[in-house]
Amino acid sequence: MTWARAMAGLAALVVACSGCAGKEAVPAEEARALVEKGRLAAREGDYRMAVDLYSQAVAEDPEFAEAYNERGKSNVQLRLAPGEGQDVRIYEQNALHDFTIAVQKNPSYADAYFNRAMVLASRAQYKLAVEDLLSAIRYNPRDQDSHRWLGNLYELKFEDRLLSAMDHYEKYVDLGGTDPVIREKVRTWKESRKAMSAVPPPVHKPATPEDERKAAEIHARAMELLAMPDKTEALQLLENLLSTYGNTKYVQEKLGALQAVISTFKKRGPPK
Repeated sequence: MTWARAMAGLAALVVACSGCAGKEAVPAEEARALVEKGRLAAREGDYRMAVDLYSQAVAEDPEFAEAYNERGKSNVQLRLAPGEGQDVRIYEQNALHDFTIAVQKNPSYADAYFNRAMVLASRAQYKLAVEDLLSAIRYNPRDQDSHRWLGNLYELKFEDRLLSAMDHYEKYVDLGGTDPVIREKVRTWKESRKAMSAVPPPVHKPATPEDERKAAEIHARAMELLAMPDKTEALQLLENLLSTYGNTKYVQEKLGALQAVISTFKKRGPPK
């Protein structure tokens, strides 16, 4: 699944991630009632009315983090709705502001961290999105979606973070995640690690400082090429790295990961 396609489901993810909130002070009764009315309006597709009701809840109880989070979710829906008649970036900025206020009011609010991460990722602010997803996982370690999208970001938007991506994909699967593409990645990854762990490391002559430098250069270039649809050149470079500079400390520290990457992408076959 491409990142663009993944972000097409932003609204559904923001709305669907529920039950992730941390504890907060008990809100005023009127504020709670207004939030429930806002949720009803949102379920009926009247997001403008929902925003208005959540705003009334915030006015009633300015510390009610859930009201800000819910208003942010409705602003995301308005951001994605066609024909709204104003700059859609206003809704996006409003949503970002609401999720930020929500986590300020309740710093353990996993739901709000996740929602803000989705908006940040749609803006290509990937480092900030990763930080928010890590916070969401800190306060709700069993949330499948946070592990899934953190793995997606690490795999597609960061060089040399495939190990981190696979770690979160594994957690996603362990928690019951059903995405078939991710499940297949994890299955292949585990098989590769198992196979590679049984192979003893080769014996090489001592490496020179120049060898270490060349190994780092080749690895960096291979990681750049690995982000391309056609992995052929990247795999060739990685295999050359292992065969020519396998004696370097640089390669030895990454040996298992490099072998697993080669095995994983080779099994996928050439791009179609």
